[in-house]
Amino acid sequence: MAVPDKKAISEQTLRFAMLDLDRQQVTKSKAENPRAKKRSSKTKSTTSPKRAKNTSLNCLTWSAAQINHKAKRFDQYIIKYAHKYRIDKDLVKAIIIAESCFKVRAKSHANAQGLMQLIPATARRFGVRNSYSPSQNISGGIKYLRFLKDRYKGDLKKIIAAYNAGEGAVDRHKGIPPYKETKKYVKNVLNTYVKLNPRIGRVYAVYQVPKMGNKAGRHGWQYNRRLAPHLYKK
Repeated sequence: MAVPDKKAISEQTLRFAMLDLDRQQVTKSKAENPRAKKRSSKTKSTTSPKRAKNTSLNCLTWSAAQINHKAKRFDQYIIKYAHKYRIDKDLVKAIIIAESCFKVRAKSHANAQGLMQLIPATARRFGVRNSYSPSQNISGGIKYLRFLKDRYKGDLKKIIAAYNAGEGAVDRHKGIPPYKETKKYVKNVLNTYVKLNPRIGRVYAVYQVPKMGNKAGRHGWQYNRRLAPHLYKK
């Protein structure tokens, strides 16, 4: 009968002991933290590019310099058609910011398309065959603004509201329709317009009629200055 090599036995015993030690450590780790594997899987899925949170900058917060830099690519069309149809180019940029953030391929749930978000009926009405063509889209959008400017005799708030909700809605309500979306839209366009063209703020100041209740009299100049500070000399 052959006698086993003592050295081989000791090495085999040591190897088994180490394997057993590793197994015990893994078992202990799972027992101490049974949800570790589940959390690891969850962390991996949340960092997936497909589920990553969209952190892109909202263009409504852009400065005038940022807006003009973004518009530079389309300036040849904006300036050309704004001059042709006598519409302020800064108003055109403000509309584009509110509509598409200068995204040529933008498309809404209502099938409004392109930079100035023309719905198919409006596009046909103003001779636009391809709403994703920057030249055609801007031309059609500015033609529509010219039409609205003539219809509402230059009333800026009605023009902007009609661009969003349609002239029918503005006519029915004799002003900005009581739609939350349209009210917000008018405010956003005006804010951007004033940002691009500060002098317009002196003309289209947001004024609120003072609420006096049952008390006679009027508010003092301090109250009015809070409403329209740019009308007071510094």
